Amino acid sequence: MDPGKTPAQPTGGQYARREDIQGLRAIAVLAVLFFHANEDLLPGGFVGVDIFFVLSGFLITGVLLRPMEGGAFSILDFYRRRIRRLFPALFAMLFAALVAGLVYFPPVLLKSFLESQFFTTLFASNFYFLDKTGYFDLQADLMPLLHTWSLGVEEQFYIFYPLLLWSLYRWARPFLIPALALGALVSLGYAQALLTSPLPGPAELAFYSPFSRAFELFIGALCLFASRRFSPAPRIANPASAAALIALAASFLLIGPGAPFPGALALAPCLATATLLLAQKSFAARILAARPLVAIGDMSYSLYLWHWPAFVFARFLAPDSPIALGVAGAFAFAAAALSWRYVEKPFLDGRARPPILLLGASAIAASILISLPIYLAHGLPSRFPPRAQAFIAAANDYNHDRKRCHMRSDRPIPYADTCVYGDNDAKPSVAVWGDSHGAELAPILGAKISTMGLSLRSITMSGCRPETLSANPVCARHNARVLSAIKADPAMRTVVLTANLYGDDDFARRSVKGIEETALELEKAGKHVIIVQPIPTFDFDPPSMLALAARAGRNPAEVGMTRARFEERSGRIDAELSEFRRLHHIAGVKPSDIYCDAQRCRAYRKGVGALYFNHSHLSMTGVALLADAIVPLIAVKTEAEALPRSAG
Repeated sequence: MDPGKTPAQPTGGQYARREDIQGLRAIAVLAVLFFHANEDLLPGGFVGVDIFFVLSGFLITGVLLRPMEGGAFSILDFYRRRIRRLFPALFAMLFAALVAGLVYFPPVLLKSFLESQFFTTLFASNFYFLDKTGYFDLQADLMPLLHTWSLGVEEQFYIFYPLLLWSLYRWARPFLIPALALGALVSLGYAQALLTSPLPGPAELAFYSPFSRAFELFIGALCLFASRRFSPAPRIANPASAAALIALAASFLLIGPGAPFPGALALAPCLATATLLLAQKSFAARILAARPLVAIGDMSYSLYLWHWPAFVFARFLAPDSPIALGVAGAFAFAAAALSWRYVEKPFLDGRARPPILLLGASAIAASILISLPIYLAHGLPSRFPPRAQAFIAAANDYNHDRKRCHMRSDRPIPYADTCVYGDNDAKPSVAVWGDSHGAELAPILGAKISTMGLSLRSITMSGCRPETLSANPVCARHNARVLSAIKADPAMRTVVLTANLYGDDDFARRSVKGIEETALELEKAGKHVIIVQPIPTFDFDPPSMLALAARAGRNPAEVGMTRARFEERSGRIDAELSEFRRLHHIAGVKPSDIYCDAQRCRAYRKGVGALYFNHSHLSMTGVALLADAIVPLIAVKTEAEALPRSAG
């Protein structure tokens, strides 16, 4: 995030440094850092970004107003200041992250990184990551530049806000504050409308869009105008700032990743930050001005830039290693301190006086020109030996019918139009119904049962488990339609239920109960049900880790997770489904018996190959083992149904 300068009330024509603002920056960046290290440490730590947005609105409004009031406002001078502030540390981090990506990332991850670097360079990464929120995309833990979405929002604000403020100041000064207040209300209303929309996708738009975030920056701007008109006395400032600190702490602890954000709920941290900005004569301001907090606040921009790439590469190279994350955190602090001292300060102190606009344009061009050849070379697979390249290719070993056959929440497919795999002359009598875990299973299972004269329907939607109790309205409607269609289809005899099942929270337990109810509903309708129990999933990208193991000469069969880790993640769900099946005589398979032994769940099997194409999805190669276990269950049912007809 952009630290900027820290002006306070004008005193003798000068603007003094406010160390309490530096302390607020420290709290914000530390909250984000702890959240990114481990969500359980500070579930709402991500609202540190919202604190930064309010601070930016406050500070930038002051930066813009001073030259306007002095009659010397220059938009080019403002952009020179922004380039001087933002570019040096940002491009230093981008260069280091690119080098690390070239050393460690396999081609598919490196290409994804280069795409995000291109949009980060143009300060539009928020829109790039908005487009990458689909279920099938690489997980966030493999995106070293994901945190730059907030820089995109701020820079987009910097493009339009100076022109808006200048226009209001020059031609509609009496309406300046009401116009900003109206803008804040419109932005807040827009964000809240997105969050409460029944349509799919708006929640991600609310998170990443500059229009739904503008109210946070406008709150900071309005706070600047308020600070010029009054400064509350200690008898008011002390209790108000105490309440603000409590509100910030509550936000960090109580607002979780699944909360509807950044709508009305974001007002808590934003208004708390505004209160602390106004309460300069308070005990809270003295606490925030403590030397350790000020020191961290001074380097908060660099710390924000460096911490997330450090965590990403640590998780990539050493999944599930608290020690690796600790080392990454220490590295981030060291890199931030060096960046602040040797990259940021020379530009901020005026010691470096290059032609700033030309330097900024050159940095953007250089970033693109360095990255483009690597991207066009498909991530330079030649960096890896041939065996490692074979593992890298596993990332492409998925169902390439996904775009046509696999549903997303914004692209449902009617039951009759779902894809059919197997014997082309047979009416579909088997269905694979599930979330994205069924997308690869369907074509492989269809190919195997085609030799039995059977075909199947693929009914899969991203993020929608086949449960009757889904809290997601889109999934609830989809599941109701599918259940009704299957029950009404006389040709449909066997239904395979599969989903990404893990965890031990209320959401996971509710999903399992919903799947069990779906199974009972189908059995009651005369359908034969086969339940696929939890498929082992990983906290890393298997093709990448297999390639790294091959390059280092390690045994790829050791890539995976311990059986104890699987039991911790999914053991209770696995046991509950086994007991449910036993009580109700429902068929099923336990993938943990297929992909795990007593010691480990593995991402590779000798003689078979890579079993996964990403962290949570079996590859076409790997899913064949699961299909082999399902086929006999379908065959038994088919033969049982044929017996009465042959006897008659």
